[in-house]
Amino acid sequence: MGTATASEDLARVAGVRARLADLVEARPSPAELALILRLLRSFAAKAPLAADDLVRLLHEGDAVRVRDHAHSLKGSAANIGAGTLAALCGQVEDQARTGSVTAPGPTGDRLRAEIDGALRAVHLLTGEYERIAG
Repeated sequence: MGTATASEDLARVAGVRARLADLVEARPSPAELALILRLLRSFAAKAPLAADDLVRLLHEGDAVRVRDHAHSLKGSAANIGAGTLAALCGQVEDQARTGSVTAPGPTGDRLRAEIDGALRAVHLLTGEYERIAG
């Protein structure tokens, strides 16, 4: 597993920032700021465990559970604008839908790298929105 490049991290931040901009006004109200912070914090709290569970299931080879977990993580990632993570989860879901789970090691490594990148973006933007919220 390679390390993320600065341009990959910038793209992740831009993706999450764009998704959040779709959800709130240019100058978010206190209620909108609370919503954004709740969304970001929820992802940060739940996504690592969800990714760990998905990687474990990949190694176990349980295609049905892989499909379901990949679908769930895909939705969470898409919700916050983590497009690369959502796309990867979609690929895992589609493969599992056919009843097969292949290359659990490399796929798990890619999932961990993408979740780490998404979390870096989420933590950065959480800090920004916390400063705005005061």
